[in-house]
Amino acid sequence: MKENWERTNSELLELAETQQLAEAAFGPEAQVVEAERLGEGFSNTNYKLRLQGHADPYVLRLYRSGPETAEKERAIARLVEERVPTARFVYLDSSGTHRERPWAILEWKRGTLLKEVLKSGDEEEKEQAAVSVGEVLAGIHAFGFKQAGLLDGALSIREEFPMNEGNFLAFLEESLFRGKAGVWLGDRQRDELWAWSRAHASLLAEQSGPPALIHSDFNGPNVLVDREEPGCPVTAVLDWEFAFSGSPMADIGNLLRYEPRGSRFTEAFLGSYEQHGGRLPADWELRSRLEDLVALCDMLNHCTEDTPVRIRDLIGRIERTLADYPLAIKEENGWV
Repeated sequence: MKENWERTNSELLELAETQQLAEAAFGPEAQVVEAERLGEGFSNTNYKLRLQGHADPYVLRLYRSGPETAEKERAIARLVEERVPTARFVYLDSSGTHRERPWAILEWKRGTLLKEVLKSGDEEEKEQAAVSVGEVLAGIHAFGFKQAGLLDGALSIREEFPMNEGNFLAFLEESLFRGKAGVWLGDRQRDELWAWSRAHASLLAEQSGPPALIHSDFNGPNVLVDREEPGCPVTAVLDWEFAFSGSPMADIGNLLRYEPRGSRFTEAFLGSYEQHGGRLPADWELRSRLEDLVALCDMLNHCTEDTPVRIRDLIGRIERTLADYPLAIKEENGWV
């Protein structure tokens, strides 16, 4: 689950810089005692800040993109706070006054990353976490939109983009034949994936349900749980920078990307998700794989020679989907 992935854009701050930002957020009396860079997060950079006289630490979040992403995250935190555990924004500066790019101070949320539970927990603990995660994801998907597409800082649709058959194939064709994804896959795997995608794309001709709020990176490194509490409840869903309006199958495909089919975690998650209002079409698994294939190819498009571990892992996920849903293709195609 993104194990040993290379970080490509981590920012390093001197203590004096964190002190300046703390004073901007809390006033001149603020005093930074400790600033620890957090290892999680492959898009933005996060620091754990301890301030003198404050019982709890904070998260200093440095954005790599423009104001819209930061403002979108804050708007989502406000939208879902009554139903979904997430970190509250204490302060957001997208003015460029103190830094060229936006930065924010968020409350610190206690817990253990879900990926650690999946790595080291026993089957009972994993199942309990799955139930909690299913309830929370159903809560996220309860927030609907009129159209599918990309969200702006006010959570309006800035660009419509339904993941239908046409858009799916257009994206895959661009990625495989003009983007970096095809380069990393190589000709044989590229052609196999393209044939597979064309064979299954018609499944997306009809939408599985109305557009919903999609986290888009809903997985082990972005979900905190409390292992000390009964039921292993979710304490926070982190990092909403890629959120959009679309099909819930995208989040489900992301969450189950590394899970064996039919695992206790998978079955407990699905049962809880439906019990708490989530909708699963009969063909949910293949739909979720199709949606996740877009994410996998998009990440491959952004890989470089400096990210060989990422490339191998992403290709492995694609190979798993092709193996789980094999096509009966004639030998003259050259890749069977």
